[in-house]
Amino acid sequence: MSGYSVQPGALHRQSKVYDELAHSAEEARVELRAAFDRDRSTLGDDMYGAELAKKLPGMEGGIFAALKTHIDALERVAANLNVSARNYEAVEHPPVKRS
Repeated sequence: MSGYSVQPGALHRQSKVYDELAHSAEEARVELRAAFDRDRSTLGDDMYGAELAKKLPGMEGGIFAALKTHIDALERVAANLNVSARNYEAVEHPPVKRS
């Protein structure tokens, strides 16, 4: 015995938690994209609006790149938890070899 035990079911459950977090973050990203697209035309015609209009694409790019990185990381954790659970399951319950 290695000194610890793993419950594959717990890993699968936690994977679902990360899947839900990724799904929620994706929904937030979609809503934020819609808000940017909707409100972009309300910047105003003054010098402040013009300056913000120049900087907005770079700001948006940074925001959406960070969101993508975050969502990708959540999805990766979920997938890796599932892989780990399946690996432990395979060790605990190896396939029966039939001759």
